[in-house]
Amino acid sequence: MSPTETTASLTEYRALLESAALLEESDRCVIRIEGDRAEEMLHGLLTNRVKGMQAQRAVYAFMLTPKGRLVAALRLLRLNGGYWLDLPALCQEAVLAHLRKYLPPIFATFESTDIRRIGVVGPLAASALDAWAGEPISLKLATLEARPLEHGDGSWILVRREDVEGPGYDVYVAGDAVRSVLAALEEAIATVGGVAVGRETWEVFRVEHGIPVWAADFDQDNLAQELGQDDRAISFDKGCYTGQEVVARIHFRGHVNRILRGFRLPRPVAAGQPLYEGERERGVITSPAISPRFGPIALGYARFEIPPGAWLSLESGGQTEVEVVALPFEGPSAPPAAPPASPPREERR
Repeated sequence: MSPTETTASLTEYRALLESAALLEESDRCVIRIEGDRAEEMLHGLLTNRVKGMQAQRAVYAFMLTPKGRLVAALRLLRLNGGYWLDLPALCQEAVLAHLRKYLPPIFATFESTDIRRIGVVGPLAASALDAWAGEPISLKLATLEARPLEHGDGSWILVRREDVEGPGYDVYVAGDAVRSVLAALEEAIATVGGVAVGRETWEVFRVEHGIPVWAADFDQDNLAQELGQDDRAISFDKGCYTGQEVVARIHFRGHVNRILRGFRLPRPVAAGQPLYEGERERGVITSPAISPRFGPIALGYARFEIPPGAWLSLESGGQTEVEVVALPFEGPSAPPAAPPASPPREERR
């Protein structure tokens, strides 16, 4: 976790909101899976539905241990001839080990690739990509639809992002083509007034959108439902998969003890900052940022029973000046003049 808050370049930030921004996602990797029973095996390894997926489509999903803990959060692409797992590079070794344990080679094979992902994000992302391709291609894609693309000297895969990730597209390219594609895309986004964005600006943008990332906001110790991504990542009627018993028990019989929330802060803080209700520690900051629109904000965790609209403190017994908000961040707000009354709460474990 970063020890300090993240700030944005205003030029880069405006490109994300007003035109198009180029993001080199070198912190991600792709694992290819093929085989006659790949669909069946992946259906039993991921939290989202795989059986019945159409070709050239993608879904967001979790890979879990039998105890319901996270191995990775990933995007699964079904392409002609097989599947791709697009995941954080930090999770690659754990995912490969999981596949070696639960995916017999007689049913499907898997391998690491040099494929990399490049993001083009913003309201004019489609126009920039059309300028790059030399033809109108982007607006024809539905959310998480994939399209093979022949361009120049190579073959790429284009995927339309989910709205929660920000309007835009991802281009999957072979590793030896990344430099040339980045240069061409940077020229294309310049035609609509866009620029390449650095990691710090993107961090602010993804915090505003409520997108948790591996190592900063969650890791192998988290339960799936703590991330607040159930609608995107989990099918509750798909049948058995690794970790399903834990997920189902939480969903149908109880809840997790903590859940990812947004926080409006009175001042910048560091990751790891605890949050209090009275003298009781009730939350923690994981990804702080300084937003040009919202000021100091953060992602983090609050106890499940503390809803959006509640107020917490940065110090034990301190002033209630941290607002708990639903994600993504929206219009501004101000702290109440006095601490709101809180009814007694039953602790549920």
